Amino acid sequence: MVSWRAKPNCYDTDSDLIPVKEARDQILRNVLPIRESELVSISAAAGRVLFENIDSPMDVPPHRNAAMDGFAVAGQQIPDRHATTFQVVGTSWAGAPFTGAVGASQAVHIMTGAVMPDDTDTVVPQEHVETIDDEHVRIGPGHPLGINVRAAGEDITRGQTVLTAGTRIGPAESGVLASLGIAQVSVGRRISVAVMSTGNELRGAGQALESGALYDSNRFTLMHMLARLGTDVADFGIHEDKPGDLLKSLHQAARGHDVIITSGGVSTGAADYVLDVASKIGDLQVWRIAIRPGRPFAQGRIGDALFFGLPGNPVAVMVTYYQLVEPALRRLLGETNVEPVPILQARTVSRFRKKPGRTEVYRAILSRDAKGQPTVRSTGQQGSGLLHSMSVANCFVILGDEADTAQPGEWVDVQPFYGLL
Repeated sequence: MVSWRAKPNCYDTDSDLIPVKEARDQILRNVLPIRESELVSISAAAGRVLFENIDSPMDVPPHRNAAMDGFAVAGQQIPDRHATTFQVVGTSWAGAPFTGAVGASQAVHIMTGAVMPDDTDTVVPQEHVETIDDEHVRIGPGHPLGINVRAAGEDITRGQTVLTAGTRIGPAESGVLASLGIAQVSVGRRISVAVMSTGNELRGAGQALESGALYDSNRFTLMHMLARLGTDVADFGIHEDKPGDLLKSLHQAARGHDVIITSGGVSTGAADYVLDVASKIGDLQVWRIAIRPGRPFAQGRIGDALFFGLPGNPVAVMVTYYQLVEPALRRLLGETNVEPVPILQARTVSRFRKKPGRTEVYRAILSRDAKGQPTVRSTGQQGSGLLHSMSVANCFVILGDEADTAQPGEWVDVQPFYGLL
């Protein structure tokens, strides 16, 4: 299933915080894509990853056709100075082409997408033609040769590689496959992910909430993000901080699942047992990432399953998932382009504080000012437990390791949630 080649190590002091990019790069180096594929219909291929190159079996479009409704004529017949009368000898419909001959001073009424008749090379738009009667139209000068005609193979030529292995199939890719008449494609199999939350204080939705208890949100956040990635998700529920129960559940999750993701219990607190238990039955790296929020983080394998131990704070779960876990899962699925959503720049109207030597990830709102320029502002308080701020935000502001505190008016790096959440 998965090969993990990294050796265990531990970063225990602030001086040993590992940069986000270094952590992500090491994780990606150690994840091998799945090898199993399956043949699926293109209607079932949305979000799946191609396991083969797609070479076009045909030209697209397959024939010369009209780019708009009008009259097909031989361009050299269009007058240079004065309007000329053309005899209309037939109609070419989309799906029902005109097959007759077109002579001098003759035209064919043609619809958008219809095959261009032989001996014609130009389409004069409907609104630029004067209708005399059912069989005659008058066309004036000023219509360049070849205008409003799509060439055969203008979009795709026969034999052209249009999609490559490792491409995730989105709306455009599905349309391309359909335009080529391809009914089935080879894609990577789905991966299964086991998700569990840990903590004595956690309760499930609908349960009574006694003093000191909290409702568990992390499982549902993770399961939703994983579902959007196209994985099969298994809910392993909430686990109290009991080493024996955790050991049993992790063993069970490792059997029959490709990935295990836990939240909570990966720090150094007295009740943080996840690392101790997982390290006894697996091969782990325990890192303190130079990121806020989301510093405690574990990764490795338990049996054949990839293991990711995420922090317990809700926002830290989402930040570490998007920056570290999702790229690894996309690589596991066979995708070639696995970097997080591209960064753009916007001018900040808020002050974003920055501590040297770590990446700060802020929840923010991206918009435009009166001049149409991109601007970004903070959602307000940035505590890692303030999950509601993620539903208010539409982007992250990311201040990298070398960045300084961002003052209002300065340009900052922004990672939009579009395509991310």
